[in-house]
Amino acid sequence: MKFKYFRNLNKHERYSTSKRQLKSMFSNIEMDVLFGLVRKFEFDSRCPNKPNIVGDVVASISYSRDRTVDFSLFPLSIADYPDSAADDFNNQILSTIKQWLEGQINKPDTALLGYEELVIEWTGNEHLLHKVKFL
Repeated sequence: MKFKYFRNLNKHERYSTSKRQLKSMFSNIEMDVLFGLVRKFEFDSRCPNKPNIVGDVVASISYSRDRTVDFSLFPLSIADYPDSAADDFNNQILSTIKQWLEGQINKPDTALLGYEELVIEWTGNEHLLHKVKFL
């Protein structure tokens, strides 16, 4: 697992999870974890069916046909993403992400046609998970 930090947080910002939480959950999976590569999430231009995102994207994880994993985290305002949201992300969402990722890893090569991505949105009340595929 490789961690890359691209942006220092302002004092009023946070990420949805921490390096320690990710290490404990995904210690057996090789991936690149990107903290703040970009400030806001954008869908890949090759993605034809984009879900409607109304809240803030807190994280996205993509699995490619060459079996590489990129886990991106985006900076969030502490005022918009309270401790209870981070607790929910660490206690519930990370295990859902791990199940999804293990499902991708266990697919045969013939089932990997492009990229699959799981986008995690915070609506202000709950986390929503969106699955997208593109070539």
